Amino acid sequence: MEKNYIKLEKIDTSTAAKNFAELLQEDKTYFLNGNWGSGKSTFLQDVNKNKKIKLITMDFWRLTDNRSMIEVTFSKLHPIFYLVLMRLSLVVFVIVSILMTNVVDLGLGEYFGSEKSVILKIGGLVSLGVAVWNVFKYKSDELYSFLLTRLHKFSKILVIDDFDRMLEKQQEDCYKLFSLINGKLPIIFVGDMTLLYKREDNYLSKIIDRQVELPFVLHSSNIWDSYFHLLEKKFGVYLSENFKKRVKSDQRNLRDREHFNDYVNKEFFTRRKFGRVQVEQQLLIIYAYLFYPELYKKMLNNIQIVIEENEKTKLEDFLRKGYTIKELLSEIQKVDNEQYPLSFNKNSMEYFLYEVPMNRTKDELDTLFVEQSDKFIQELLNSNQKTDFYQYLNNQFADFSDIQKKSLLNIVINESMKFKNSPSMTLIVQEMYNEIVPPYERNYPLTKDVISKIVEMWENILKPAGLDQSEIIYFLKKHRVLSFHNLGCYFHDLDIGCQTFTKYRRKDFLLLTYLASVEKFSKFDSWDSSIWDFINHFNDTEFLSFWTFQSILSNEYGFDGFNIIPENKKYILWTGRYMFAPPNDYVSYEKTVILNIREKLNQMESNGFVFEAKIDELKKPLSMKT
Repeated sequence: MEKNYIKLEKIDTSTAAKNFAELLQEDKTYFLNGNWGSGKSTFLQDVNKNKKIKLITMDFWRLTDNRSMIEVTFSKLHPIFYLVLMRLSLVVFVIVSILMTNVVDLGLGEYFGSEKSVILKIGGLVSLGVAVWNVFKYKSDELYSFLLTRLHKFSKILVIDDFDRMLEKQQEDCYKLFSLINGKLPIIFVGDMTLLYKREDNYLSKIIDRQVELPFVLHSSNIWDSYFHLLEKKFGVYLSENFKKRVKSDQRNLRDREHFNDYVNKEFFTRRKFGRVQVEQQLLIIYAYLFYPELYKKMLNNIQIVIEENEKTKLEDFLRKGYTIKELLSEIQKVDNEQYPLSFNKNSMEYFLYEVPMNRTKDELDTLFVEQSDKFIQELLNSNQKTDFYQYLNNQFADFSDIQKKSLLNIVINESMKFKNSPSMTLIVQEMYNEIVPPYERNYPLTKDVISKIVEMWENILKPAGLDQSEIIYFLKKHRVLSFHNLGCYFHDLDIGCQTFTKYRRKDFLLLTYLASVEKFSKFDSWDSSIWDFINHFNDTEFLSFWTFQSILSNEYGFDGFNIIPENKKYILWTGRYMFAPPNDYVSYEKTVILNIREKLNQMESNGFVFEAKIDELKKPLSMKT
């Protein structure tokens, strides 16, 4: 996945580096000002590319050996002299003198002839000096101090890095060093001047000849602008000005940006979140994790971030900086923007760091919806509101082409006629319904004119697909376009005594609509023989569906499962119930319903169906419960 990583482009500071290098021709003291992580070291590397100068960088605050600051500086400015003449020559002298003694005589004296005695004496003195040095740990810097003031520096420039991070004792030693070499070579102190000014007895501020600021291209506003452009190009999105303003106003530096980008690469590419989360919301969560850990912790613990009245951004600040990070995080906690991939509000776990997303990318679902294979149909039938399939459909349907929408609707129509149903199928119908007859035209209760417009619109779609009148009613009710009451208002002239009615493919829905039109829905004692005769023409599916809507039968799937026959074929047969409306009278169905359908029930029981007789006591008055 690293090949997809976002690589930060090197910021061109060559012009500023060249100008600074020319400035360093004078043996003065400079202060390169910038906070930690702002790119000072990188800028100095560009300065060092100039052939006329050579930067010698000292990181005294990282010094770990016991050498003095003056000795370390001398070793950096004159490395060959320090190594060969001051260290190696002494060691060689001692070794040679020892090897020429009588104790260890390898014959080396023959090579030196008459000079042997002189060398032995010098070696002895050197050995004695080294011994004394080691015994008393002599640490005088007089020799190095003397040499520093005498030896030529050959266009070298001393850089004292991170001066503001040095301990007070280290800074005092640094001042001693400065007093020795001041005016003999250019010296650059590097650090954050604001931190130095906060210290008492700030000697450095009095000895600086020139204070130099970092190039403007390294300013936080510039480095983040270019980075945002890089993100937008990589992810194919536009980041909001609100988000960009707020990040820039936080004055995060180059090191912060590099750290942030590292997490962006890890989350989007290593953990494959690209295409599975909304880009800006994921960036916001990463930003909170790095720079607002307390707020991130609240979100991780599912604690709502509350914005107090005095914390709300004022208009003037909003125009300049945008909303605060706290406000932005609170907003994505509370509000779903109804887009795919799912928002933090709908799918928070996918956004937290180190989580691996389980949902598919938008590109994967785009392909699935375009191909409309058997796999697509299976997902259409089996998906629910929690699946990425449904959420993608819900958020993307408006952007589909007219051809794609029509194709989806045709699939839904075909599957509906096979007694199939799902939330995704109903969603497609509802979206098409909203486009043709907008919700603002459907104020409830619906007028007869609006009902007529809705039915006629759907008839123009469903009749060419081969649906008869009963199936059109079935489709409109099944997908919650119209209620039985509304359907009865339109189909008010149904004649169930007509012989042609028995030829319809969904006779149950035809009768249910008729009962609604004559206001006999669930009023069993007012049903005449024509209604019962019509019921006798039902097949098993129509029989079960009809009595489910009349609340005489129910299964584990409820009203939405009116078309679903459970594998165990088990149903509850309600033989009576206490009415919903006060005074909650008890109504028995034994004579009005059960007696009239007993023969059909017995027939179905012989085919494996189970009807468990019960009384619905949900609304039974407390005074009557034992």
